[in-house]
Amino acid sequence: MDAPTRLGAWEVGDLSPPHDGPVLHRLASAARWRLGYGGGYRREGRVKSLPAQAAEPSTLPVSRARKITRKVEAPAKAVPLGRLHPAPWNPRTIKDERFQNLVRSVQADPDFLWRRPILATGDGTIYAGNMRYRAAQHLGMATVPAVVEDIPEQLAKERALRDNHQWGDWQDDQLSELVYGLRSGGADVELLGFTDKELAKLLDEVGVGVGEPEDEFAYHEQFGVTVICKDAAEQERVYDELRGRGYECRVVVV
Repeated sequence: MDAPTRLGAWEVGDLSPPHDGPVLHRLASAARWRLGYGGGYRREGRVKSLPAQAAEPSTLPVSRARKITRKVEAPAKAVPLGRLHPAPWNPRTIKDERFQNLVRSVQADPDFLWRRPILATGDGTIYAGNMRYRAAQHLGMATVPAVVEDIPEQLAKERALRDNHQWGDWQDDQLSELVYGLRSGGADVELLGFTDKELAKLLDEVGVGVGEPEDEFAYHEQFGVTVICKDAAEQERVYDELRGRGYECRVVVV
């Protein structure tokens, strides 16, 4: 028997190639297989490559994955208002009623500005938070929380549209219940960004007007007329007639 040619860490005798798992330890005399480095096996001096295993495809290209996992540290800082200015290309406007509500909202909860700071380019052009900037000016604030970073104007415009775009829709019934619950808890719902007309519509969904008390036991005057009927048949006839005319009626037997 020829001396084995050393291609790898071991040699085996088998009719099957050495990548065949458990049969590696069985011996056969018909042929000799020797495992080589690099996934090949030798028989009678010839080398045959094993089938290459396909690599699992990446879920994302490397460049794209790097962009997603890349973290950018851009903390908000107190920036003087004089260093900032609204973007001349900003398409957003605000009506006076909403602006006054925004001013009151900033005044009532100035810390919220740190949770949603103004975003500006390196030269101070505001691309997100122009209305908050105006509210801060109106209140005479010297500084405002802002993130200032050097980015291309094209990217600033894209971010401005994304920031102002309304991605979701309100579920009116849940929104009404939420606003009503906040109002019942003592919150000034006029600071939530809705107009008086919008608030009236939302509260009307739960049967409460903007100026009405929420106390379910509050007294309300009611005016009515009691009609005495001679029997059940007349009572039914009068009831049906009054209901047909649009009156609210209740059947009472005393």
